[in-house]
Amino acid sequence: MAASTRAQVLDLYRAMLRESKHFSAYNYRMYAVRRIRDAFRENKNVKDPVEIQALVNKAKRDLEIIRRQVHIGQLYSTDRLIIENQEKPRT
Repeated sequence: MAASTRAQVLDLYRAMLRESKHFSAYNYRMYAVRRIRDAFRENKNVKDPVEIQALVNKAKRDLEIIRRQVHIGQLYSTDRLIIENQEKPRT
């Protein structure tokens, strides 16, 4: 993978993770993060430049979907779940 393509993929990965962490609903947020990580791990060994470009284009479309869904989710926010309100244990 070319250095510029690698940088583009990493930027896209980070942007998708960053944006998915804005979901107001805990379940959507955790599902999105898990799904993004799984999808990128699944395709990390792809070498064909045409296939890489197709995957990058799909990821860009998915990023726009995430952004739209985050915005919609903010319009209809819900109460936080108990699991979200727990304090981290002090060591």
